[in-house]
Amino acid sequence: MGFMDSVKGFAGKVGDTFEKSAKSVSDSSKKMAERSKVKREITQLETEINNAYITIGKKYVELHSAEPGSEFAEAVNDVITKTDRIEKFKLLLASMDDKQSCSNCGAEVLKGQKFCDKCGAKVEIAEPPIIPGYNDAAAIAANAAESAPAAEAPVKQDTANKFCAKCGAVLEVGQNFCDKCGTKAE
Repeated sequence: MGFMDSVKGFAGKVGDTFEKSAKSVSDSSKKMAERSKVKREITQLETEINNAYITIGKKYVELHSAEPGSEFAEAVNDVITKTDRIEKFKLLLASMDDKQSCSNCGAEVLKGQKFCDKCGAKVEIAEPPIIPGYNDAAAIAANAAESAPAAEAPVKQDTANKFCAKCGAVLEVGQNFCDKCGTKAE
């Protein structure tokens, strides 16, 4: 066998090895892609199961919050306590924006409005809840400042808006009732 035949034989072996390596890499890549696809599917199904558990838990609390079974009492009470706390924080947040909800229809009304501009109900002034560590010191100072009588804000005169037929207050677009006197907007 000559030198050239030896080189050809060696080159053939290198080529075969390279071909086998390339096929192995290709197979590994396909296998890795398939594994990733299966893992994504598992993760998606686990997420769907967890969402179903959440739905079941919410429904259980809705149906049995008054009398949860003894094995669920602690968890249900924890949910109720935290839900109440969230509501207090929402009220506090609204008060920070000088807003509150109408006790009749739930519409957002500005602090100082006497009547709801959506349903016309008299607005009951709601004090924000005192939440220790959040507004306890500030609330005491604010309540003292609010105890002083405040002057009525002057009625704005704006030619682009409608005005209340009874008191002349400006009626914003979409306002069904005067927020100063409760008269239905015309």
